[in-house]
Amino acid sequence: MSEQPKLHKRTQVDLWAILGTALVAVIVVLVNYISARRFERWDLTRDGLFTLSERTGSLLRELDKPVDLYVFMSSGEATYQELRELVERYRARSDKLTVYYVDPDREPARFKLLAEKYGVRAGAQENGQTEAELAALVVSGDKRWSITRDDLVDVDFDSLEGGKTGEGAKVNVKTEQALSGAIVQVTSGRATRVCISEGHGEWSLTDSAERSLASMKEELKRENVELEALATRGKSELPRSCDALYVLGPQKAFADEEVLAIKRYVTGGGNVLLALDPIIEGDSVALTGFEAFVQSYGLRIDRDVVVELDKERLLSPSPVEAFVAYDFGVSAIVKPLAALRAPVVLQLARSIGSQDEANVLLSASSKAYGETQLAQLTAGDDLAPSDGDQRAPIRLAAAVDTRPDTKGQPKQLGGRIVAIGDADWVHPQLLQQAQFANVDLLASLTGFLTEREALVSIAPRKIDAQAMMITEDGLFGVFLRVVLLMPLSALVLGIGVWWQRRT
Repeated sequence: MSEQPKLHKRTQVDLWAILGTALVAVIVVLVNYISARRFERWDLTRDGLFTLSERTGSLLRELDKPVDLYVFMSSGEATYQELRELVERYRARSDKLTVYYVDPDREPARFKLLAEKYGVRAGAQENGQTEAELAALVVSGDKRWSITRDDLVDVDFDSLEGGKTGEGAKVNVKTEQALSGAIVQVTSGRATRVCISEGHGEWSLTDSAERSLASMKEELKRENVELEALATRGKSELPRSCDALYVLGPQKAFADEEVLAIKRYVTGGGNVLLALDPIIEGDSVALTGFEAFVQSYGLRIDRDVVVELDKERLLSPSPVEAFVAYDFGVSAIVKPLAALRAPVVLQLARSIGSQDEANVLLSASSKAYGETQLAQLTAGDDLAPSDGDQRAPIRLAAAVDTRPDTKGQPKQLGGRIVAIGDADWVHPQLLQQAQFANVDLLASLTGFLTEREALVSIAPRKIDAQAMMITEDGLFGVFLRVVLLMPLSALVLGIGVWWQRRT
């Protein structure tokens, strides 16, 4: 009689075991299904190395043609795993991107075919392995763009100067910048043409010029943007072939007929960037010629010099020379910059006013003011705003779209205008410093003015490049933890489980 209840109880246990196993199987299937349909990757690195920027996300969402990415690196290379992790995040964002991993050393035949097709060279290393000259190649149709290993990572040796004891150099991780720039290159149509005004002492495209835009030209070249000099002095008409006109730091005022030519250019659909340093004449700031022009669009060019009294923002002893600004407006133009939390550096700037607060791009601190009586700056007195000075908030840059808002209707003629109270922010040293957002500001403004919202230029992320130093005492500590303590802990845990089951 006792056997039958035992059998019944065993049957119930077996049934519950089968049901539990089936339930676990169903859960596993559902988890895999959901993860396949809603795939997500997390970035747990301290410096956010694998978090794609909003601009890259926009670029990948807007891809309308197939793009092939060939990675010609060995899995043993130092930057391979980081590159692969980022590439997989790109691939997860767009089904237009196809990725091929080709190891020249392990897949020589496959690499040879691709090398002959795309003209990629390879060489032998000291260890006898084959290494391609390129880290990656991006192809779309008949367009291609090469990415070298130096495009991915370089060492910022300047970070060693003045560093804390024990700190190593910083490493500039430029992988996202390189990948996104390459995709822009091969998917864009004709190169965007930006004309650089000349004839009034502006920054020049000439490499040997004192204020050369060579670095800016190189940065925008990655975005398929071509810079071309345009003599605007004495001109009454501007070519419509310019997608945008940049007026960068003129030393002489524009004549009325020249400003009228620019106004006609904007009215016809052109876009203009006015980066206007305060030119000092005697005890006041000289006129630029653009005051009435921008005022008709709700902007204001102030005849002052910005005095930044927040000492934490100063990069020099003088409150009017180099200072940082990181109070970005609500405009979509500077939203990516606000997310970077990196400052823009300006040098000897003027304030820019705007009737619409939504058009403000960048502001100085709440302690800053605009000095209109320049004699005060050299008098040696304590600096403070007085009658006639511009009071906080001090705006440094603003933008406006002159086209009427025609919701649901085709856009009418008209262009975009950006005014910045400084031109020194395009200085090569500032564009090349990854801790500053000057290069990102350049990319954002160029994207806005050329109406290429997906134009990308992401500043490289800086990480510490420190070698792991293990002393003799440290080596003993590693031996003690790994060789002795970890196996001993597993042994103790196993004995505990065995004893619990026995009792």
